[in-house]
Amino acid sequence: MTMSNKREALYLLIGLSPAIGALILYNRLPDTMATHFGPGNEVNGTMDKGWAILVLALLGLVPLLLRVSRSLDPKRANYRNFGRAFEVTRLGVTLLLGAAGWAMVAYNLGYHVDMRKIVMIALGLLFAVMGNYITQVRQNYMFGIRTPWTLANEEVWRRTHRIAGPLMMLGGFISLIAAFFDGTVPIVVFLSAIVVASLIPVVYSYVLFARLKE
Repeated sequence: MTMSNKREALYLLIGLSPAIGALILYNRLPDTMATHFGPGNEVNGTMDKGWAILVLALLGLVPLLLRVSRSLDPKRANYRNFGRAFEVTRLGVTLLLGAAGWAMVAYNLGYHVDMRKIVMIALGLLFAVMGNYITQVRQNYMFGIRTPWTLANEEVWRRTHRIAGPLMMLGGFISLIAAFFDGTVPIVVFLSAIVVASLIPVVYSYVLFARLKE
C-alpha cells in the first residue's frame, strides 16, 4: 500500500469512526437521537437512529469527496504548488467531523457533552490552522477564497489570500478564547469573528479587482 493510499485509509477511518462506533453501540443508543444543539447546549433537533447513523457515515466520506474534487478541478495542476496546505486542511476537516460525530454519539449515550464548546474549539482550531497555510494556495475552483474577482485575476487571488491568512488565524484564536466562556456574548463573539474573517477577504477581492481595472 502506497503512502497516499495509507493516508486515504486513515482519513476514512477517522471520518467514519463515529458511524462505526454508533453501529457497535446501536442497542445502547436511543431510538430518536439528538442531532442538533442550540447555543445553550439544548437539543433543538432530533433524528431517527438509523437516519442519524447514515448521516454520520455520509459526513465521514467528506475527506474522500474533497480528494475527488481536486482531481476534477480544471486548475488541478496548481495543486502541486500547495499540496501541503490542501492536505493539512483536509485532515483538519476530517478531525473536526470525527470529533463532532463522536461528541454526538457520546451525548446520546447519556454522557455530559458540551457540544457548543466542542464545535467552537474545533472550528477555531481549523480556522487558525487554515490561516497559517492559505497564503500558499494558488488559483483553483475548489479551495480557498473563490470569488469572481480572485478567479478572474491571479494577482487579486494572491493578494486576497495574503490578507486572508492573518485574518483567519486571528478569527480562529478569538473563537478558541470565546469557547471557554459561558453565556450568549461569547457565541456572538465567536460568530462575529468567523463571519468577519471570511467576509473581509471577499470584499477586499472586489475592491482590489476594481482598482486594478482602472
